[in-house]
Amino acid sequence: MKIVPKAVEAFLAVPDKECHAALLYGPDSGLARERAERMAAAVLSGNDDPLALLDITEATLTEDPARLADELSAISMLGGKRVIVVRDAGDKTTKIVESASDCFNSDVFLIVCADELSTRSSLRGWFEKDAKCAAIACYKDEMRDVQDAIRKVIGGAGVTIDREASEYLAQQLGNDRYVTYQELEKLVTYAGDSKRLSVEDIRLLVDYNRETNLDDLVNAVADRNLKSLEAMLAHLLREGTSPVAYLRALQRYFNRLYYIRSQMASGSSAEQVIQSLRPPVFFKQVPVLARHVQGWGMEQIVKALKLLVSAELACKTSDLPPVAASSRKLLQVTQLR
Repeated sequence: MKIVPKAVEAFLAVPDKECHAALLYGPDSGLARERAERMAAAVLSGNDDPLALLDITEATLTEDPARLADELSAISMLGGKRVIVVRDAGDKTTKIVESASDCFNSDVFLIVCADELSTRSSLRGWFEKDAKCAAIACYKDEMRDVQDAIRKVIGGAGVTIDREASEYLAQQLGNDRYVTYQELEKLVTYAGDSKRLSVEDIRLLVDYNRETNLDDLVNAVADRNLKSLEAMLAHLLREGTSPVAYLRALQRYFNRLYYIRSQMASGSSAEQVIQSLRPPVFFKQVPVLARHVQGWGMEQIVKALKLLVSAELACKTSDLPPVAASSRKLLQVTQLR
């Protein structure tokens, strides 16, 4: 069964008693890691027996496919529930899990962690269709998720941070949940006894780990720079970035251009609208955004958004490989005049 985003937190806290396995997949490996740990803790309920948690990889199961069924059938010597975590999974794991599913039982919970999986993935499809399994997507944090993390870690430690510093920090984090929490804990340690953080402290300490490469691709498309677009696409694909990830980044950006243009039609200047945006635009991006606002009319922006949405749909439904389906649409966007 597919767990919708609004139901994820409740499921992690108290996994469905009728569910015996869960798939965590998506581009945010840190978020998948955190959710796997939370789910395991909820299932084990304080059981600190080191043998109650087994961590293995797809490669291990590929060498010995029968091992998963054996582990699911094994009985804990000390009693209590057990958790099996399979990491680095892909579609090679599908048949192994399916053939071992007859051994699913209420005493053992299986957690499978994978990177981004398309709708055509056999592993994702099997978990979504089986009533005794759960599939949970782990996508990169939105701004509100990062802000929640800041309140939880920084505020929870009693550290004071003003609005400007908080907004700046939220823009720098969000590419990976694990990295986000590591950076926040570093800031808490730095604050020390003073219990205060300024925007200067944050600029000094926090690495920019949001989707810098995606920003470069977005700028290439908005600049209609085919040479830069080709180079950035090749780089992102070598890193394993999903086409859906950069298509959504482009949709967010062109929606922002649409908003600015609509406000300008009501009498505001581009500079006024950009300055009023929340969260604030990173200062180095302000002149770039202003250039794009001037270079794209409302009609062109609407056409670009339609192409980007249709590109995402093509990635998910057409017979074309996602890279080919998306690249063709991106080329069409750069041709809009």
